[in-house]
Amino acid sequence: MHFPTSTRPLALLLTLELAAGAAQAQATGGSPYSAYGLGDLVTTGQATQAMAAGTGLGMAEPYSVTPGNPAGYTALARPVFEGAAVFNATRSRSAEASSKERDLRFMGFTLGVPFAGGKWGLALGLLPYSNVGYSATRNAVADTIPVQYQYTGSGGLSRAFFGLGRTLFQQRPDSLGNAGQRISLGADFNFIFGNIAETRDATYNKDDGYNNIRAFSSLFLTAPAADASLVWQGDLTKRTKRDQDNWRWTAGISMALPVNFKAAYTNLTTSYVVQNGVETVRDTIAYLHESNGRLTTPVRMGLAAGVQNAQWGFTVERKQQDWSNTGVNVAGYAWAANMGNAATWAAAARYRPGGEGGILHRMVYRLGFSMGNAPQQVRGNTLNETMVTGGVSIPLNTMQTNSWLHIGGSFRQRGTTADGLIAEQRTALWIGLAITPWRGERWFTPSRIQ
Repeated sequence: MHFPTSTRPLALLLTLELAAGAAQAQATGGSPYSAYGLGDLVTTGQATQAMAAGTGLGMAEPYSVTPGNPAGYTALARPVFEGAAVFNATRSRSAEASSKERDLRFMGFTLGVPFAGGKWGLALGLLPYSNVGYSATRNAVADTIPVQYQYTGSGGLSRAFFGLGRTLFQQRPDSLGNAGQRISLGADFNFIFGNIAETRDATYNKDDGYNNIRAFSSLFLTAPAADASLVWQGDLTKRTKRDQDNWRWTAGISMALPVNFKAAYTNLTTSYVVQNGVETVRDTIAYLHESNGRLTTPVRMGLAAGVQNAQWGFTVERKQQDWSNTGVNVAGYAWAANMGNAATWAAAARYRPGGEGGILHRMVYRLGFSMGNAPQQVRGNTLNETMVTGGVSIPLNTMQTNSWLHIGGSFRQRGTTADGLIAEQRTALWIGLAITPWRGERWFTPSRIQ
């Protein structure tokens, strides 16, 4: 990643409390705050969840898989295969200067399948878990000799999952179509894996006669994991006529168990010189090969409440994960700074004009808002972040299917320029595609001989 030419002359001054020390620098890549912990955590699944500020526990989607709410798999109306990409434009600024960067990322895929008459639902997929991408430089003087320190990081973690949802209790609908109460339970079984690479350079003017120093480290993590959710629904209002619409309420709770990562850490420090643009290694200063250990993340809890009818849906959700309880037991490795309690409130609304008719009549509109604390702590400061999201889901009738094109965006603000920190403003454009079978097709249904 690099800055666009128009912003490259601007020196973005920031502070990265890396293990090697603080650095005032120019940052590129995903975010300078991804240098902390496991990087920037990805809190949304596919485009429908991203357009609703990451919610999904208190408002089920009939044509979309919502990772983190496996109990909602029972609400799937048909099998659905989804994929999405996001384009990010981030503006970072300190008290001295600002910079811009852009990137395009594929956000994985999911497959959801209802079966047994809607009593069961399953889902599987591959999604990003965290992203790491930063680059920083600092000019300094050491023993009267000018030196430039450079810090870069890349990588991140991915999550492969398989989940099942089961309807535990369902009241029999009455003659007017009032569905009554329903309780669903689900669990996801995950495998999280990935690598985080960091490079730290100290470079000198070649006329000063000093060798440059480079320290490269790699942290490879793997772990099984599990999360579960419970969703309880009921009638908020009762139908008095067969064709009358009514409101239903939803209450949900979710929990992601602590993840016990198996870690392999490698650290190589060398001295080198640059001659005619070619780097030549002079000596190996230190080498730590695959120091094995454990890294344990804390439990994550979620609570939600929502109401919805055939046209409208509203939800409020609370998520919390105290990263200060993380355990790092890997010889030679330590996090760049302490982590804190990540707590977020989110609210979202969904509107669909009608269930039948033309494309405009069946489009689904979404709007969301969230605010809370990011897990990263910089110089003892908690990072506050707010986000506004929105978008539309367009049915693809021209293909004679019930597939959907999702187009949405978000605007997120994180951090502050006080105390030498960085304020980030990120605008994201989401594009997702959900492929579902036409009503005449039958996916995953065995044929019968009449």
